[in-house]
Amino acid sequence: MNRSLGSLQVAALLVSASYGIGFLFGSGELALSHGMAGSIYGVATGFGMLVLAVFARKLCAVGLPVWALFGRAYGAQLEGMVALLSLIWMSGVLAAQIQGGVAVLVLLGLGEVNGYITILLLIYGASRLNLRFASAVFAICLLASAAVLVYALVVADGVDLYLQAIPVFSEDLSTFRPSRVFAIALAIGLLVCTGADYQQFVLAARSPVAAVCGCVLAGLLLFVIAFLPSAVVVAMQKGGMLGTLTDTKQVVPWVLGRVAGSAGQGADKLMLISLSVAALGAGAAVLRAMSEALACAVSGHRSARHPMFAFIALGVSAFLASRDQGIVNTMVSVNVVYIASIGVCFATMVTGIVIPAQHARWIMAMGFTASVVVYLVGWMGQHGEGTDLVSLVLGCLLSAATALWFRFVDGGWSGRFSGLHR
Repeated sequence: MNRSLGSLQVAALLVSASYGIGFLFGSGELALSHGMAGSIYGVATGFGMLVLAVFARKLCAVGLPVWALFGRAYGAQLEGMVALLSLIWMSGVLAAQIQGGVAVLVLLGLGEVNGYITILLLIYGASRLNLRFASAVFAICLLASAAVLVYALVVADGVDLYLQAIPVFSEDLSTFRPSRVFAIALAIGLLVCTGADYQQFVLAARSPVAAVCGCVLAGLLLFVIAFLPSAVVVAMQKGGMLGTLTDTKQVVPWVLGRVAGSAGQGADKLMLISLSVAALGAGAAVLRAMSEALACAVSGHRSARHPMFAFIALGVSAFLASRDQGIVNTMVSVNVVYIASIGVCFATMVTGIVIPAQHARWIMAMGFTASVVVYLVGWMGQHGEGTDLVSLVLGCLLSAATALWFRFVDGGWSGRFSGLHR
């Protein structure tokens, strides 16, 4: 990747990758039932950006995505495994973007099937854009949609609520079960640090300083805007201004379209279009990273820019999007599978502990198997809200138990290694 992005461009792309459909529509959807605690996605993302800034200098210096770090530590086979695991969680993120995009297009008058086709084509097209050009386009749309959110907040008399967002957020967290708060915060925050869709912009920074500053700036911006969608929805809900919605994913675009429509005929549709363009930044970022993961995992010498990889990634994500699940829940449910699979090996890698490649393969396989089994059971309606936490904890425990078995039975762990140094 061409290293040409300054700190402002890195921040714009990081925020754009976060401030997509998952952020806006997912927060609004959660706000209908959890109040200001619906902002948990944005808050967790902001904290994740600040943690990413701690490692951004080393990541930028090494210039390798997460699966390549595993390849350096454990060999080419593990590199391909982590690339495929990255594809799993990124499919969930892209599925969430597709879900929300279809909700907007349905509001614009398209049928559900046509909405799916259109949003898939738009995300594919956005992923083909030059990074510097994409930074400017998505930043402009980001500012426009944020301005309408602020205006909607004023119209709904929600300014006081926004100014008291932090204490109200803390209070409303009680509407979640503690296990759910832990699962969402960990699944979102950790993946900001380790996710290739965010790391690609850190790797494209022109210098380590630009990478660090970009991450910090992005985190601060996300804290500012994290509470906006929830505050607007809660304020309008209290004021009885929300109509009857058949799909809770539509609450944020419906609200913004209604507010923009007061400015004149056609303004509501223009608002929805602008909002969709800003949200495409997230889908495009994930699709680019998914294409790189596929290119790494499969044999051959085709470039990650080959359309075949993008089509495969879009197909898998569209399949996940067909599941009747909330936007944030869609992302969290597959995020925990990724974390449970690589968590132990990643921890040993960054702390400098050397694990034989064959041991690492078994450790990851056991964590992945346990986590996926729980995920599939949850898909069939078992465990309820605790499914994600069970999937995460059981996968990590079984992975850690496998590591301890190899350590004390086979031995042979010695030496020091750090994947974040040359």
